[in-house]
Order: sequence, then structure tokens, then C-alpha cells
Amino acid sequence: LAEQNSVIIVGRLTRDPELRRTGTGKAVCSFDIAISKRIKDPVTGEWKDADPTFVPIIVWEKQAERCGEHLRKGLPVYVEGKLKTNKWEGNDGIKRSRLEVVASRVQFLFTAKQESSAIGAKPIDSMNESQEQSDNVADDYENIPF
Repeated sequence: LAEQNSVIIVGRLTRDPELRRTGTGKAVCSFDIAISKRIKDPVTGEWKDADPTFVPIIVWEKQAERCGEHLRKGLPVYVEGKLKTNKWEGNDGIKRSRLEVVASRVQFLFTAKQESSAIGAKPIDSMNESQEQSDNVADDYENIPF
């Protein structure tokens, strides 16, 4: 049985993205998205969001720069990528890990008008950009300054 590591998710940003540079100068952008399950209230018949799942997203290079420039809290995005376990040791000496998605494609699911209503937003040139990821993502993780 062949193994496959691929993820496709659609959700809304829970915070503004953080754009940083590695020690080698590569752009890396991180943000979290919320994915909510829609359920129908049996009493009122209204649709409601329930059981949100929060997913950390990591984006590299040119796509990272575009995400840092255009994405804002609350805006919807489509993300394709791979799951990766990020492991580190905290300042307290305790080993930690978290599962995150390393994005290979981020598609903005909002209009320029929606973006301009976000706090601190800038105009957008294109709604979609797909880019190949670095062949050496593991090495890039070692150089993240946070």
C-alpha cells in the first residue's frame, strides 16, 4: 500500500499572518486557519458553526511574501500541502511538537473589496499563485528565527 501525504483544507485565518526570514534569507509566513463544521440546529432550523479545528499553516518563499502582504484575520483561504511534525525543545527544557501543514498552494478566496475591508489591507494584484516548494524544506526549518 502506497503512502500519501497530502492535505486540502478551506478555512478562515484566526490571526494576521507572520512573515519572517530564515537565516539564509528565505521568506516564511505562518498563520492559523479555523475549519468549522456546519450543523443544523434541530430546534431553530438555523445553520451554525460548531466544533472548530485550528490548523497551523507554513508557507515558503514568494507565496509567503504574497500571503504576508494580502492575508488578514478572518479572510477565507484554500490550502493544499503536506502534513509535517515540527519538533523543538522549549526554554524550559521540555520537548514539544505540533502537526502543521506546509503549503504548496494557497488560493485567496476573497475579493479585493473584502480584502480592503480588512484592517491594514493593501490592494491585491492576483487572487491565486501556486509555487513549487523548496526541495530542502527540512533544512529551511532549521533556520527559522522563531
